[in-house]
Amino acid sequence: MRFKLVALILLVIITVNTQQIRAQRSKSKQIISGKHWLDSKGERINAHGGCVILYNDIYYWYGEHKVKGLSEKQHADGGIHCYASNNLVDWHDQGMVLNLTKEDTLSDLAFDCNQDRPKVVFNKQTRKFVLFFKLYIRKQGTKVAFIGVATSDSPSGPFNYTHKFLGGGMPNGTGDFAMFQDDNGDLYHLSVRKPDKAFVIGKMRDDYLLPEGKYQICEGITKHTEAPAIFKKDGVYHMLASGSTGWAPNAARYFTSKSISGPWKYNGNPCEGVNPYNQLGPEKTFGGQSTFIIPYRGEKDHFIAFFDINKPKHPFDNLYIWLPIQFDKNTMKIRWINEWNPKHFFENK
Repeated sequence: MRFKLVALILLVIITVNTQQIRAQRSKSKQIISGKHWLDSKGERINAHGGCVILYNDIYYWYGEHKVKGLSEKQHADGGIHCYASNNLVDWHDQGMVLNLTKEDTLSDLAFDCNQDRPKVVFNKQTRKFVLFFKLYIRKQGTKVAFIGVATSDSPSGPFNYTHKFLGGGMPNGTGDFAMFQDDNGDLYHLSVRKPDKAFVIGKMRDDYLLPEGKYQICEGITKHTEAPAIFKKDGVYHMLASGSTGWAPNAARYFTSKSISGPWKYNGNPCEGVNPYNQLGPEKTFGGQSTFIIPYRGEKDHFIAFFDINKPKHPFDNLYIWLPIQFDKNTMKIRWINEWNPKHFFENK
C-alpha cells in the first residue's frame, strides 16, 4: 500500500513537472511585445529599425546594431546585424552583415556616421540581395540624408557597400523610407523628402541600385509623415506610418490606395488596445513607431506589423512590438495582444 502511495505521488510530481515544462516551452514560442527578446544563445537580439524577408522558407531579420553604453547623440550605430528563423520566434544569430569602420574616418561608413532603418530586397534578375539604409555622413549633421546601398550573393551576407544616392530629387535627400517590391518585381522608394517634408515616390532601376528617374509627390499623404511600412492586399496598397516627433512616439497613420503612386486615402489610426508594460495606447502607438510589415510565409492576407520602441538615451535597450494585422471590412486593424504565436494565429483562422 505504501509503495502504491509513493508511486502515485511520484506520478503526480512527474505529471506536474511535465506540464510545467510544456507550458514553459509553449511560452517560449510566443511573441511577447514590449519586452527584451533573446536569440538561441540567450543573447539580446540587436536589430532595430529594420526588416524581415523570407527566402527559401527561412526568415532573415536585419536591423541596426546598437552599441551598448552609447546614446543616439553619441552615435550608437555599429552596423547591420542579421538573425535567421524558420518560425519568427526562435532566432539564430548570423552575425554582422555590414560593419562600420574605425580604420577610415573619411569612409561613408565611418564609425560615427548614422546608419538607420535598413531594408533588404532580393532582385530575381541579378540574383543579388540589395541592402538600403538611411545614411548621415559623419560630422555633417542631419541636413543631408543619403540612401546607402550594399549588395550580397547571400541573405546572411556579408554585404559589400557600393555607393550612396540622394533620393527625392532634392539636394538634401530623403528621410525615413520604405522599399516596396510590387508583384511584377518593380521596386519603389517611398520617403519623406527633405527639407519640405513632402512624401514622395520614385521607381528604382531594374537592378535596384539607383532611382530610374524623377520622384513625384504622393497625393493624399500628409506632410511630415515618417516611418512608412507598406503591403498589398487584394490589389490595394496599405501604408502604416507615423507623424514627425523625433524619437518620441505619436499616433500611427494609415493610408490606402489602388495605385502605388496614389492618390492615397487617409484612414485614421489603426491601433487598438494598451501596452501593459508602459500603459501607452493608440495615441502613442503603444510607445512604438512603425518599422516594417512582415508577410507571413508569403501567404495572402497574413501580415505582421513591426514597431520599434525607441530609447534614444539607451538605444541598446530599445524594444520590439510585433502584432498581427487584422481586417474589418478590408480595413486594417492592429490590436494589442500580450502573447501570440504566428503559426497558431494565422493557420488556425
